[in-house]
Amino acid sequence: MNRNIDRFVRQMRDQVAQLEVPQEIEDQFGSYRENPVGFCEEILGVESACRRSNGEPYQFRVLKDLAKHDRVAVRSGHGPGKTTLDAWALIWFLVTRPLSRVVVLAPEFTRQIRAIVFSEVRKWVRRSKVTLPLNVMASRVLVGGFGEEWSATGMGTAGDPDRIEGFHAEGGVLVIADEMKGIPTEAFDAVQGALTGEDAKVLVTSVPGGAGVGPFWRVFANTDDRWRLHHIPSTDSDRVRPEWVEEMADRWGRGSPLFQMRVLGEFADAGEGVLFPFAVIERAQQADVKPSDQVTLGVDVARSVAGDLNAIAVARGGWLDGVTTWHSTDLMEVAQRVMQEVAKHGPARIRVDVGGVGAGVADRLREQGYFVEDVHFGGGALDVQRFRNARAEMHWSMRERMEAGEVHIPDDEVLTADLSAQRYEFTQDGKIKLESKDETRKRAGHSPDRSDAVALAIGGGIAPLVEVSEEWFDGGLYGQFVL
Repeated sequence: MNRNIDRFVRQMRDQVAQLEVPQEIEDQFGSYRENPVGFCEEILGVESACRRSNGEPYQFRVLKDLAKHDRVAVRSGHGPGKTTLDAWALIWFLVTRPLSRVVVLAPEFTRQIRAIVFSEVRKWVRRSKVTLPLNVMASRVLVGGFGEEWSATGMGTAGDPDRIEGFHAEGGVLVIADEMKGIPTEAFDAVQGALTGEDAKVLVTSVPGGAGVGPFWRVFANTDDRWRLHHIPSTDSDRVRPEWVEEMADRWGRGSPLFQMRVLGEFADAGEGVLFPFAVIERAQQADVKPSDQVTLGVDVARSVAGDLNAIAVARGGWLDGVTTWHSTDLMEVAQRVMQEVAKHGPARIRVDVGGVGAGVADRLREQGYFVEDVHFGGGALDVQRFRNARAEMHWSMRERMEAGEVHIPDDEVLTADLSAQRYEFTQDGKIKLESKDETRKRAGHSPDRSDAVALAIGGGIAPLVEVSEEWFDGGLYGQFVL
């Protein structure tokens, strides 16, 4: 009997303590409920980044809008402090609203949420001028003693979107979508289900992607007055060095899609004649493709010393492992590098563009006993009715596979620059023709060597690998039956 009484007393004491804790936090931070700027300045002890053009503290401007409106969206280039803004919003909302919840969404969990967003939250909680009642872990933030009932949770958007719809809380819900351009439509639609309560808000931040596709683009394309929209180019932020902007202009070109998105914070318009629109590149970067056991090497040999690179792409079916590049005009050295990649990956196929100097590399590999498929980029296509040559056919095939979700490529900015630099046009008789490498180099400032190597490894427009007899090898016919 005494044990039951003791247990009852302990339970009542715990319940009273839980009632007291929110009141203590409310007394300390409740006055900042509608004043996130004051919270940041007086509690966190931080200052907003400002625009170079007019001195506006743009991070605080976004937070002011978040206090007054349910939906706020920010598009920017790299560097203006989107992740810091997300962290401040999370901390402010959580501690000024007892029994509230914050949900942080991102396309990728381990890198984006754990390593970036929650690491940023931990930093500002640690540096806060006033001790905050928050326990920051790898993928959640808990208010002392309340578990999930009063917390922030990080979620990758892959999987069942119904998980997102179920987030409600007595004290209100804030959904933060970080790098929104990579969040699929069904996941963002599920976010709307979390906005049914009295105090429910959503903050989306991202570098833009391709124009015309995805929920992030639609937010900025629509004239829905429920959204408060902000645009922060890297060029207009006092957090971004002007020297960095010039470096990116030299690397990508001011007119390139990468410069538009990652510096100017603009959605990349595919434009006429762009072979790989950025929306297609993004799809390939996010595609769920299983690597095959069959490895193919695509070898593009540098044709000149005018900045061209030798490139070897390694693909496992539709899964691109990556591309190795280097400067050299020594064909024996190029052949040796290919042999090293063969020893490392054990490919079933080695495809070499034998136009120009590439033929020497292919011959050297055959002398060493390797089976090589000669691909004549400048030669005839299999589908002669549609394509001017094999190079156009193989690149177009790769684009179609990327659009269909059959190809996965790494999120590599240099490869992205090479792909997005490719242009095509139609000949007078209606065939698809690619811009030459020389023309691309003049326009974009670099040769698309990586793109050519990847097309060799992944693109179609090439005869399938067939079983051949020993007589083929004895007769010196191996490597000559393709294109």
